[in-house]
Amino acid sequence: MNIEYKEIYKNIFHTQFPLTGNPLKSINIYVVKTDDGNLIVDTGFNNEEVKMYMDQMLVDLDLDLDKTALFLTHLHSDHVGLAKYLENKGISKIYISEVDGEIVEVGIAPDGLQWQMTLRNAHRQGLGVDNLKLENHPGFIHRPKEMFNYTPLRPGDKISLGEFNFTTLDESGHTPGMLGLYEEEKGILFCGDHILGKITPNITFWDDSYGDSLGTYMKNINKLKDMHIEHLFSSHRELVPDVSARVDELLHHHKERLEDTLQILRENGEMTTRDVAARMKWSITAKDWDDFPVSQKWFASGEAASHLIHLTAEGILDEKFDEDGVAYYSIKNEE
Repeated sequence: MNIEYKEIYKNIFHTQFPLTGNPLKSINIYVVKTDDGNLIVDTGFNNEEVKMYMDQMLVDLDLDLDKTALFLTHLHSDHVGLAKYLENKGISKIYISEVDGEIVEVGIAPDGLQWQMTLRNAHRQGLGVDNLKLENHPGFIHRPKEMFNYTPLRPGDKISLGEFNFTTLDESGHTPGMLGLYEEEKGILFCGDHILGKITPNITFWDDSYGDSLGTYMKNINKLKDMHIEHLFSSHRELVPDVSARVDELLHHHKERLEDTLQILRENGEMTTRDVAARMKWSITAKDWDDFPVSQKWFASGEAASHLIHLTAEGILDEKFDEDGVAYYSIKNEE
């Protein structure tokens, strides 16, 4: 197996692991190597293919797991999938946010609270007519099957490693507890899925207890514009050279999507989340909603829900539930 590595900053190495069968295609994996120890950022899916890549990387970069820690930016399976695998191989410590760590923990079992919440949201969004099954959900398929021991982190916590002094950064929105790893002096940010180049992070509705995830996301990415960031190391596709410009592009994207959501409701009246999602524009090639990849319907409806919930939180939409608990949205009286 031939894996390519690039030293993208002194003592920071980058490679890519495949996400076969997923539209994301691959995940960027980063390794910080110092005389005081090493740090791996994220893992890839929990499957045999990615295990082979991980094993090869450990050899190629000569990583002593007794002196290596793992930082998990957030709870999604393409980021935490091999955490238990690395724990079993002897990695010294695993870090994840307190919030996301708790969600991972209740998502290990097939009937765990994380997946009950996923199914409950699908019903609320009107996806019952699509007969979606968890077995088609990529996050469910590639999740860790055993829980790992971890050190819970909160925004503002410190991780020092050799010449690097990292601070954890609140990046909630994409997930309820996503954390970035920020080195202010060097202008380095490992941002997970907070900012991606050319593709847009999926912002989904998680649960009423987590509130307006889109509003939270837009607030948190806007904060990056005033920070010293010269090197943004994101989790997918190409790296972003101009953080401020990319933030503006993402904010514009969501503004357009919010306007599109309102226009769909103006033209069609009261609708479920699923029916709004079916009329939205997506980059996936499909002639209509029936032709939409089954696995991606989860994410499309979740993203539509985050925009509908945001508009509801802003007082622009009304939300009501039918007797079966399916949510319907309509525009409040417009002048």
